[in-house]
Amino acid sequence: MSFAPLDLLVHGSNILLLIAYSVRDMLWLRWFAVAAAVTNMPFFLLQETVLWPPVMWAAVFTAINLVQIWRIYNERRPIVLGADEQALYDLGFAGIRPREFLALTMEGQWSDAPAGTQLLTAGLPAQDVCIAIRGRVAMARNGEPIGVLEPGDLIGVTMVLTGEPSPVDARFTEPGRYICWPTGRLRAFLEPRPELRAAVLGHVKQDVARKLHAAFSR
Repeated sequence: MSFAPLDLLVHGSNILLLIAYSVRDMLWLRWFAVAAAVTNMPFFLLQETVLWPPVMWAAVFTAINLVQIWRIYNERRPIVLGADEQALYDLGFAGIRPREFLALTMEGQWSDAPAGTQLLTAGLPAQDVCIAIRGRVAMARNGEPIGVLEPGDLIGVTMVLTGEPSPVDARFTEPGRYICWPTGRLRAFLEPRPELRAAVLGHVKQDVARKLHAAFSR
């Protein structure tokens, strides 16, 4: 059984496809798929009558795979957090992948807080969920101090979950910095991301449990 030289291109292309289907890493799978398509294209181009349909489809599949390869490289690129993001990450979000965490912070708004900046007002609903990374936040009911929130504690999350007006005032006792997420925007961001939503809810549960324990320990 003899093979024409061009037949070797077909065999080589299919061997590359076999390798592509054997590897587990998606990046390598796509690179082998590109190599298989590129190896096969000369077979169709060098026929007496050029076989344009398979050439065009091979080009389409090659383009699709190259786009996906570019996306994979972008997703695997190391994430460098800024100073604020790193401080917040270290305060309780280390269980979330850095890329997802960075996307989460981009949905919020960072602000500096002079001493006296108010985050919650008694009798009014909480519009945002906030976390301070610097500065302590004092809580008061009817003017009487009832506790202090440290950097990393969630502010306003209980009122957001219950939909009830805030029973307390909360304001910075010293200059600080914090991030706030509008509740509607945060829900819309987390809805199509079940894994990230579960991680954030886990952090919320831990925060609520920690505050309840502190309250009953007084």
